[in-house]
Amino acid sequence: MESLRQTHQTRTEITSPTLSGGGYYVDTHAHLFDADFDTDRTQTIERAVAAGVRRIVLPAVDSRSHGALINTVRQFPEVCRAAIGMHPTSVNENTRWRDELQLVRELLRDRPVDWCAIGEVGLDLHWSTSSLTEQCQALVIQMQLAIEYDLPLILHVRDAWNEIFPLLEPLRGQIRGVFHSFQGTLKDYRHIKELGGFAIGIGGFITYKNSSTAKVLEGIDLEDIVLETDSPYLTPVPYRGTRNESAHIPVIAARVAEIKGVPVETVMNVTTARAQHLFF
Repeated sequence: MESLRQTHQTRTEITSPTLSGGGYYVDTHAHLFDADFDTDRTQTIERAVAAGVRRIVLPAVDSRSHGALINTVRQFPEVCRAAIGMHPTSVNENTRWRDELQLVRELLRDRPVDWCAIGEVGLDLHWSTSSLTEQCQALVIQMQLAIEYDLPLILHVRDAWNEIFPLLEPLRGQIRGVFHSFQGTLKDYRHIKELGGFAIGIGGFITYKNSSTAKVLEGIDLEDIVLETDSPYLTPVPYRGTRNESAHIPVIAARVAEIKGVPVETVMNVTTARAQHLFF
């Protein structure tokens, strides 16, 4: 804990461009503190800002990267905001997951940076189902932290739709947030709508050939969508095969605009308004 309190990075000033109409994008999910960006993090954020991305939300994973997360937000405070939490796959095979959550509690209390959300948290049964009970317990604890600190949730759900809704429904009206990297069905979306207060995170997968989410997106209200990259993962076409970064948000916005049949400026304005309401 002491090492996290003492993390420090020189602040880097980045000037935002003046965009036509004054609009800008928000990347609601990017791991720019990841080691993949260690050699060009400043340039990566400069490219994002040049592309019109003025706000980037950085979700936590676990204690192995909390220090890097905090340093990145301190270095780029005009652009980056931080979420804190424990990723569901970090619970798998981890007998000390409760210690991890205690650290999350301490960081929320001590506020080395201003937290904008609890995340990335949720359920992931893609890699393993053996830790479902522990993942559920960790999620419930972190949902209670979201209520206690009045913060939105950044929810990761993979192969676990049937399992997550029974955990969320008792807290309807008390929790809000975003379903990150949404690749569910229209039925799942309607269930999310019934919960109230949750947005749908759409990323680079929407540009992939034969993406089932493209069809689902036709039935999702634009006002319920926020944009994300999940950098360095899920790189959109035409950049697949390279590292993803926040500068690719306009590519994702253009695909959403194409699917929804609206101008890309409308996608920018509506998704940014929803992200601002949730996180800032």
